[in-house]
Amino acid sequence: MKQTDYGYVSNEEIKIDKQLDKDLKKRLRKEGAFNLKKKTGEPG
Repeated sequence: MKQTDYGYVSNEEIKIDKQLDKDLKKRLRKEGAFNLKKKTGEPG
């Protein structure tokens, strides 16, 4: 158990949280959330 600002968290919860963060960042990169170019929907 690790004490955080929210209380005590188990090691399993820490692993799950890290995996969710990883998956979220991967999905955001895939969908272009970090792409600074504006998507206009125009072809080409």
